[in-house]
Amino acid sequence: MKNHLTILFVGLFFSVFSQSDSDLQLAQHYYGQGSYIKALEYYEKIYNDSPSLVIFKKYYECLIETKDYKKAEKTLKKEISKTSNNVDLKLQLASFYSDRDQTEKSKKIYADLIENRNDSPSQCISLFNSFLVLSKLDLALEVLNVAKKKFKSYPFNFQEADLYAQKQEKDKMVISYLSLLEKHEYYQQAVQKSLLRRLDLNSEDTKEFNLLKSALFERAKKENTGVVFSEMLIWQYSQIDNFSGVFNQVVAVDLRSKSNGERLFNFGMVCRENKDYETAIRAFQESITVSSSEEIQMKSQIGILNVGYIKVAQLKTYSAEELKKIISHYEEVLENIKAPNSKTLPIVLEYAEILAYHNGSRTKALEILSDSEKSPLLTDIKKAQIKMLMADIEVINGNVWDASLMYMQISEGFNYETIGNRAKFKNARIFYYEGEFDFAQSQLDILKQSTSKLLSNDAIQLSVTITDNYGLDSNYIAMAWFSKADLLIEQFKFQEAFSLFDSIQTNYPFHSLADEILYKRAKAMELKGNWERALGYYEDIVKFHKEDILADDAIFSAAEILENKLFKEQEALEKYKELLMGYPASLYGHETRKRVRRLRGEKDPTLEVEF
Repeated sequence: MKNHLTILFVGLFFSVFSQSDSDLQLAQHYYGQGSYIKALEYYEKIYNDSPSLVIFKKYYECLIETKDYKKAEKTLKKEISKTSNNVDLKLQLASFYSDRDQTEKSKKIYADLIENRNDSPSQCISLFNSFLVLSKLDLALEVLNVAKKKFKSYPFNFQEADLYAQKQEKDKMVISYLSLLEKHEYYQQAVQKSLLRRLDLNSEDTKEFNLLKSALFERAKKENTGVVFSEMLIWQYSQIDNFSGVFNQVVAVDLRSKSNGERLFNFGMVCRENKDYETAIRAFQESITVSSSEEIQMKSQIGILNVGYIKVAQLKTYSAEELKKIISHYEEVLENIKAPNSKTLPIVLEYAEILAYHNGSRTKALEILSDSEKSPLLTDIKKAQIKMLMADIEVINGNVWDASLMYMQISEGFNYETIGNRAKFKNARIFYYEGEFDFAQSQLDILKQSTSKLLSNDAIQLSVTITDNYGLDSNYIAMAWFSKADLLIEQFKFQEAFSLFDSIQTNYPFHSLADEILYKRAKAMELKGNWERALGYYEDIVKFHKEDILADDAIFSAAEILENKLFKEQEALEKYKELLMGYPASLYGHETRKRVRRLRGEKDPTLEVEF
């Protein structure tokens, strides 16, 4: 008997539950179709059985839609009586009266809320935000005034700024934010985020940019204001990468904050990363002048040298006089470095590279590197870096087998390190230059599995060049000429290399090396700093060999020139997009997507730069 009763009870429970669920589905169905009369029938039934707030909202809406205002008012008041602290329901009742032209009743509710919902700053802010959402700006202001009088020490500047932003009074909004910083500098990052969200700071020409600039300059020149407004100006100009515009502000901040040149050094590093090399040098030089710290002075000296290296070795934008001055600057610094350590070795390597690759002083470069390799302050891997550059210079000198021996010593000494694999690749390239394609290929097959993606890509590219163009007797001759020309380019003998390329095209007009020859011509122009001619060759690859393996390499290389050498970022962006659209399986895909996002300005606004 007991079991039968249990079964009966469970059956009735599921029957009721099933019926309730079915009513809710029907109510939602009719509500979604706009059939409010039918939906009302079900929502009313459900609300009477289970008067939850969620069901009430749908029930109330159906009452309004069916114009049963009397019942809607009664139901809403009943719900308020159950949850007297629910501000949203009271605001809903006030809106109900306002919509029915019962203004006095709605005013009474608003006044009651303002009078009684002010026990704490958070309570005031909550009510303020509710009025702001409803666009009741006068009431929001009234709440704010009450809160400011009652809680004098609490900063309601963000709420005040929100109000002025909604009223489109940007000048008052800016004043609210900056007034906050006058008293509480630690809100600086939060204010910056809010300003980025609310003002157009993408150009010096915008009205909003100049509004903020004027307000900041006005406060920055006042005495006893600390450095926060100068820092804000630096931050503002960094949004448009105009670092020269705030150089004097950085000098002032460094002085007033007693940073002893460190802020200037950091600013110089930011300028360098953003390719404003002239301002970077000014910052480094000023840092040396004002700092009493030998460490900061040395770091700034290295910064100046590095900018010179970038202009010579990477941008190749220098005159003979500038090159002479940069070399002289390196020599001045190196006079104080008798035995290089891990921190000063980069200076030696840069200096030797400039001498060997850009000044024709290879013997002197080798002597400097040989002396540096003896330094007791260097680890074995640092000495291997020196030997690698010495081997590279020997290749330029034509001593390829001396270079090969040095590469083998590095690869054997650091078999499991990236530098060891890089040396192994360069040694494989020696055999490729000399026409020993089978041995070179056997080495490249191993390197294609390298954990270094860049090295693996280089190995794959050279391996494919050999595989695709070497096999038959006639192909061997063409390939031997091509590899010899490749070596001549490494040795800066461009005219001889181009003559060999011409010979291949004359004797083997339909050879598969056609796209590789264009690619090597482009790389030769890059070594000369002739960016426009390099771009022309890359364009020819895409135009005449768009289906060949080097097409995506050509587009990526062209985009890099436009971005990093000619600083034509919009054109570079289009090139990167061309690569993604035309060659979705390219090995450059991941890196290209990162660069597209950066060039579009899709950076994380929470990442702030400190100067």
